[in-house]
Amino acid sequence: MRQKQKERDAMTQPKTNLAYLRSEKAKAEQKLRSCQHREKILERQMSELNRRERVHRLCTRAGMLESFLICPGELTDDQVMELLKISFHQPEVVLTLAKMVHDVHERNNVQNPLE
Repeated sequence: MRQKQKERDAMTQPKTNLAYLRSEKAKAEQKLRSCQHREKILERQMSELNRRERVHRLCTRAGMLESFLICPGELTDDQVMELLKISFHQPEVVLTLAKMVHDVHERNNVQNPLE
C-alpha cells in the first residue's frame, strides 16, 4: 500500500530530475529541427509556385502581344521593344495605364505607392 502511495506522489510532483529535463530538452530540440526543415520545404514550394505563376503570366501576356503583331516571328526582339516604347509613350496610353493602376490600388485599398 505504501509503495503505491509513493508512486502516486512521484507522478504528481514536478519533474526536476536532471536526466528527465535533458531528455525533454533533446525532444524539444529534435522537434525544432523538424519544424525548421519543414519550414525550408514550404519556402521552396512557395518559391516554385511563385515562379510558375510568373511564367504563366508572362506567357499569357506575350501571347496577347503577339496577337496584335503582324508576322511576329519575323520581328526581332529589338524591333518589338522599339514598338512597345513608342506605344507606351503615347499620352492616351500613359493616362489609361495610370488610371488602371489607380483603380486597382483603390479596389485593394492600397495607398499610392509613389507617395
